[in-house]
Amino acid sequence: MNLTRKYLSKFLPAFTQRPNHQPKKAAERNRPRAHLPVQPSQTIPETKESILPAPKPLDTPPNPVEMLDSITRFLRQYIICEDYQYTLLALWIVHTWCFRHFPTAVYLEIRSIDSESAKTLCLRLLATLCNSPWIATGAHWRSVIDNLLTSDRRVMPGKPLGSASLRTILLDDCHHTFAPSERQPVLALLNSGSQAACTYIDGLARYSAFGPKAFASNTRLPRSLDSRCLPIVLRRKRPADVIARFTPDAAASAAVLLRSLESWSAANSAALAKVACQTPARFPAGMTARKQDCAEPLLHIADRIGGSWPERARAAIVAGLRLANDSMAIELLADIRGIFYLKEDPAYLSTKDLLAALINVDHRPWSAWSTCSGRRLGPLLHPFGGSSRSLHKGSSPSFKGYLRETFLDAWDRYLPPIPADWPETRARMKKDAEAAAAEAPPPNSSTLGPER
Repeated sequence: MNLTRKYLSKFLPAFTQRPNHQPKKAAERNRPRAHLPVQPSQTIPETKESILPAPKPLDTPPNPVEMLDSITRFLRQYIICEDYQYTLLALWIVHTWCFRHFPTAVYLEIRSIDSESAKTLCLRLLATLCNSPWIATGAHWRSVIDNLLTSDRRVMPGKPLGSASLRTILLDDCHHTFAPSERQPVLALLNSGSQAACTYIDGLARYSAFGPKAFASNTRLPRSLDSRCLPIVLRRKRPADVIARFTPDAAASAAVLLRSLESWSAANSAALAKVACQTPARFPAGMTARKQDCAEPLLHIADRIGGSWPERARAAIVAGLRLANDSMAIELLADIRGIFYLKEDPAYLSTKDLLAALINVDHRPWSAWSTCSGRRLGPLLHPFGGSSRSLHKGSSPSFKGYLRETFLDAWDRYLPPIPADWPETRARMKKDAEAAAAEAPPPNSSTLGPER
């Protein structure tokens, strides 16, 4: 790992590169809604009964700490992510069984650095344990709307919603659902579902889409929906990692957990409803209103469970908030600060040298750039006031570069401060790098022995 990677690992997690999408054909975009059938390959509704038999509640409520620990162990068998994210996933599963007692519902955004990191498997695991799951895979946005705007979700004065409408929505490959030119109606519907008091208007009718939801995608979600989600970033399995294969028999082993979840939610529904509209004690600072809506139900559930879970939940929420605040421009800003810092804060860097350092940062969109990608920097840095300029060095021809002083204000506003012990850390890292370079063989040397 080079110096830049070590520096950046202290501040920001990896970022998912947004791929290019081909626009849909005009004929498909303009197809009338009434003539758009729900294709089996697009939408696969699943319920708790279609995965496992309906659980029978336990005679006595389970030990909640043991229940949550068992859920975490179950998830660890099949997927890889940060420890705190197992905590968020376990609490979210419990939330699906008692969300109707809260004024807000928790949304999850499940993503990964690259493909084949078990995003779909994660949704299958959640569907195995959550309450009344409904899965749509790569669904057209009209299909999602048609499956949510049902008669039992229609809001009628003085009439409660039907129990069949209170489902957990799981959308896989939803980058197909949110095509840029067609996503507004389904976004409005899903955004409204994060608040119990919000409804979606279709003609003269009002519908409720309230309930927990999880989205798995190869790209970042649209901003309005992303702001309502807690992020879960999965990692690809290493050759040395031992991960079990998820099979129908493995799903059947979760029957005991399902019974425990239903029993615990029934036994604690009154207590949760009593505190649902209150702000949890020791609430983490620095949250936006939408992230607070996501965090409060999980913290109330953790407080009710007890044991180590209240502290674990708060630490997980704080870590998830840092991850949620990342953006492409912010990460680029942090990477540039790291490059300047590790080069002893020079007054400027040429665009070529800056790009040469950026493309060596793994798991970033700019790792696929080249030293000729200077025009890609401008649009990302423009909001922060950073722009290249013509520079001169002695009698050499002018070249394009970036002054360090142009970034100082943005670094101060948008990035966490550099830790006080980093000068010593930087010196140690440089010393290790110099020692490794001295031990490396010359570039033209060969380890195959003398020539014959």
